[in-house]
Amino acid sequence: MTATSSARVPSTATATVLTFGRILSAYRHSPALLAVTLAAPTGMMLLFGFVFGGALAGGTDAAAYRSYLTPGVLVLVATMGLAATASTANADLSSGLTDRFRALPLPTVSVPAGLALAETLTGGLALLLMAGIGLAAGWRIDAGIGTAAAAFALLLLFRFAIGWVGICLGAVIRDEQMLQQVAPLIFGTIMFSNVFVPTETMPGAVRAVAEWNPVSAVVAAARELFGAPGTVTGEAAWPLREPITASLLWTALILVVTVPVVLRQYAAARRG
Repeated sequence: MTATSSARVPSTATATVLTFGRILSAYRHSPALLAVTLAAPTGMMLLFGFVFGGALAGGTDAAAYRSYLTPGVLVLVATMGLAATASTANADLSSGLTDRFRALPLPTVSVPAGLALAETLTGGLALLLMAGIGLAAGWRIDAGIGTAAAAFALLLLFRFAIGWVGICLGAVIRDEQMLQQVAPLIFGTIMFSNVFVPTETMPGAVRAVAEWNPVSAVVAAARELFGAPGTVTGEAAWPLREPITASLLWTALILVVTVPVVLRQYAAARRG
């Protein structure tokens, strides 16, 4: 029997589950990652919800503003994991993890897919914790169980797509210092959205950017599914008028763009 025939190549699903389990085992030794993921959104919740909440609510009901803010902060939690995912992918490729997988009969896609799934799982835990913080701050879900579950499913799906964006950045930008400089740009992109204030309050050009920001569509969809939709006028761009459909389309587009790039980068690293 030849070596080729004796070395059984596992299916993509089996190999992905294998790498997913190994990555989760490594995460058990880094519990601070979850705290880091929650730190910035929690700070934003406290700052905008309690310090600026009264002013942003027009001096009326700050609790109502916190209910408006919380779905946006949940999307913020899902998005903020991008930088950590990029750093993990970059470190794996730089430290020789790909070299170790090269010796195993695993499909190339299993390594980044396992990482994306592991990041989605940890992101889901962060979302649950952040939702608990929001509930403690006065947020309430005014929707049925099924609709609320759909909202969390949408957030997890977006987190999965954002995970692939992070892996793509980590694989393409191999210089660690340059990668660290990209994080503030990502945060700036998030800020050009409806997370904190309605886009109707923004000037023309900024409003157009915010309304076509994928984050804004997911935030609007989350608010709608949780039963507390934001104020969207008929003049709003299409992604805010049909946020659920727009969120799914944005997620699909992100995956279509990033997954092939990631697979090429990992395949090149495996050959090299």
